[in-house]
Amino acid sequence: METGRLLVCVDGSRASLEAARVAIDLARRWSSQLRAVYVVENAELDGSPDADLTARLRDSGRAILSRIAAIGGEQGVNVVQGLLEGVPFDTILDDARAWKADMVIMGRTGRTGPGRALLGSEAERVLEFADRPVLIVPTLQAPTQQ
Repeated sequence: METGRLLVCVDGSRASLEAARVAIDLARRWSSQLRAVYVVENAELDGSPDADLTARLRDSGRAILSRIAAIGGEQGVNVVQGLLEGVPFDTILDDARAWKADMVIMGRTGRTGPGRALLGSEAERVLEFADRPVLIVPTLQAPTQQ
């Protein structure tokens, strides 16, 4: 399997940050290109578009992507950043195709909310519709004190 292009999806959750660390490590070991993407969903407040909230989500996404790029830089990995907008799983899959990613890497858990019970997590939806390998990274639990 060719692994020259890795796409990691981040949303700021602990799981996505763990996935980013794994992606950076794999990119370093395999001399792969790495792209980190953050997807901004159009925010709504009381059923109406909320431009201020969407702008804050964009700012948050930029900060998270910058953090991932800095972690990558510390490991000698150049991280190409992508701030995208749309329905997360569709947008992730479209970007993976357009960028010709060989593998998509995601955390096992991430955003939660009222829609999660009906639709499932974004990782599950990416897995369901992916046309390329997807690596799901579990969140590692911190050791407990005894």
